[in-house]
Amino acid sequence: MQTILNNLGAILLVVVAFLGAFLAAFWVSLILWTFRDARARSRDPFAQLLAALMVGVFGPLGMFIYLILRPHETLAEAYERSLEEEALLQDIEERLVCPGCKQAVQDNFQFCPSCHTRLKKVCPGCGELLRLRWNICPYCGTSPSAPHMAHGVPVVAEALSPEPEPEPEPEPEPEPEWSEEPRSSVRKETMHPIGVMTGLENAVQTGTDE
Repeated sequence: MQTILNNLGAILLVVVAFLGAFLAAFWVSLILWTFRDARARSRDPFAQLLAALMVGVFGPLGMFIYLILRPHETLAEAYERSLEEEALLQDIEERLVCPGCKQAVQDNFQFCPSCHTRLKKVCPGCGELLRLRWNICPYCGTSPSAPHMAHGVPVVAEALSPEPEPEPEPEPEPEPEWSEEPRSSVRKETMHPIGVMTGLENAVQTGTDE
């Protein structure tokens, strides 16, 4: 009988030791899991240590309290969510809208189908759609404001400059024509009185001699 009791005591001692070791390992595992989970959900070292200490003191009850108070998402999940939000915001910002009616338009639209607002202009050189504020085509170098074509070749704004038009040569002025009558009248008007008197005396003397 005494031998049976001794054997039962030894078996109970082994079972109690096994249960104690298992409980201690389970307690330590709860502390480690809580610390790792708190570190994955918070960058605050004080909060991480506090959560591990609470589980170490209260055990499973502290674990239950931690599950109630812990953040609902990890740092990795929060980072992924922020990336998704930034991608959505960037998509919204890059969404093309008509400046007239604020309706969504596509990048290859030349006119808005809702309000008929002109959105882009056509390059006269290559036919690509250009933005209205562009002064030169980035595809072929043609200036939309310059003449469309020059002898079948697109006019490049940077390479070619408009040649100045030649100034017309002044026409020679016609020389004034003098008639005989004005000249004779000028001579008569400019004749000296002394010469007139001399001519009259010679005429009178010639008549007397005859």
